[in-house]
Order: sequence, then C-alpha cells, then structure tokens
Amino acid sequence: MNDLVSVIIPTYNRSYFVTEAIESVLCQTYPNIELIVVDDYSMDDTEEKLKPYKNKGKIKYIRNEKNKGISPTVNTGLLAANGKYIARLDDDDLFMPDKIEKQVKHFEEDPDVGMVTSGCLIIPILVRNDT
Repeated sequence: MNDLVSVIIPTYNRSYFVTEAIESVLCQTYPNIELIVVDDYSMDDTEEKLKPYKNKGKIKYIRNEKNKGISPTVNTGLLAANGKYIARLDDDDLFMPDKIEKQVKHFEEDPDVGMVTSGCLIIPILVRNDT
C-alpha cells in the first residue's frame, strides 16, 4: 500500500480556510501524497498565505491566469496529477487523519471498486466578516 495519491484542492478567495484544508492533507497517516492546490485567480491574500507551503515544497501550486470556475479549475489539477488515485478536497473542508489510508486500503482489497466516498462530520464555525 504505497501508491501515489494526488489530492486536488481548488480554491478561490478562501485564504482563511484553505490553509486548514492543506494541513488536514499534510497530517494524513498515508505517506505517499502529492498535494495540488489550484488557485482560481483569487483576489484576496490566498497566494501570500500559501507561500510557506510552496517554499517548503509541500504543495504544487498552480494559479489560473483568470477566473475560470470550479470545473476548469479541478480539471487543471487533474492534468497536473501524477497519482494512481485522485482525491478531491474543497478549500473549506478537512480530511480526517486516516481518510486516505482507509480509502486506498479499500481499493486494494477489492479491484472491482472504481470509486470510494465517505461520510461527513459537520463542524459549526463562526462566520467571519472581513469587511
């Protein structure tokens, strides 16, 4: 169980959430992960907040040259992915620490499986007003 998993996080103007999403991927129990963050031409401080991750080589960062919307942004991440498996994570969501490990194990135990998903846990948050 060591196949590469590419995690794609599309983001747009969510600098206050995306770093937590990234951290939830970096803290996975599964060791072989490629993290791709595709910025859909954010106008907030997303790029600045992601600099520490880019500089340490923890993420592959792609910035669209203009705002394209969610589907083309995810497709950009797919084109950059090298993994045997693909996982998608929204910029305002989190992975549980063993999510990828459990899902890869399920794929390997049943070769007829083409896709796996999981339940969710809703975490209430305070709404931010940055204006």
